[in-house]
Amino acid sequence: MEAFVRARVGPAVEELGWAPKSGESEGTKQLRGDLIGAMGKLGNDSATQDRAAELYQAYRKDVTAVDPNIVPALVSILAHRGDEARYDEFDAGFRAASTPQEERRYLFSLATFQQKPLFERTLARTISGEIRTQDAPFLVSAVLGNVSGRELAWDFVKANWEKMDQLFPKQGLRRMCGGIVNLATPELERDVREFFTTRQIDLGGKTLDQNLEQLRVAVTVRERETSALRRYLDRFH
Repeated sequence: MEAFVRARVGPAVEELGWAPKSGESEGTKQLRGDLIGAMGKLGNDSATQDRAAELYQAYRKDVTAVDPNIVPALVSILAHRGDEARYDEFDAGFRAASTPQEERRYLFSLATFQQKPLFERTLARTISGEIRTQDAPFLVSAVLGNVSGRELAWDFVKANWEKMDQLFPKQGLRRMCGGIVNLATPELERDVREFFTTRQIDLGGKTLDQNLEQLRVAVTVRERETSALRRYLDRFH
């Protein structure tokens, strides 16, 4: 998969470069950030990751040194490969943010780190009162969407459901449960259905039914297409 992404996205990143050119559209500037992010995370490209680290340091010294359209990509790449020191740095960035946009960028970057202890720290903070209750459900959902952290996040949801139900706004709770669509294995799907059925949880309207339907679709596609996808990606070894 990483080789596939590098083969497909790498030439486009090389062509666009890391800085905007005269006359570029806003769409092209945004595309640059998206492609750089894909190379650094999905492509796990070391050169992209190293360049991202260099530019992020330049950005921290002078915010005008880097095109704002690629700043989210820099943060997401460094979080994706980050250690505890980087987590603490981005946590400090969240606390000291001068704009709501910057605050959310650093906050949700905490869900993209890959190490179990860091997932545990992030999840614990969603019910400790440290993170606003209007943001906490979305952060849990983001960890549910992280392949490396989704099972840990699901266990956390199950263990803390009653507290979350009391703390989080109902709309936030519903949005958090949208993250279950990422639990796309047959085993996790069975566990999800059993949890919501035995607890007789009602999220209002058809929200839960729709989430479970999307999960069923994701699991079905995974079961049906995994072999074909593996054969295709084998070409890029």
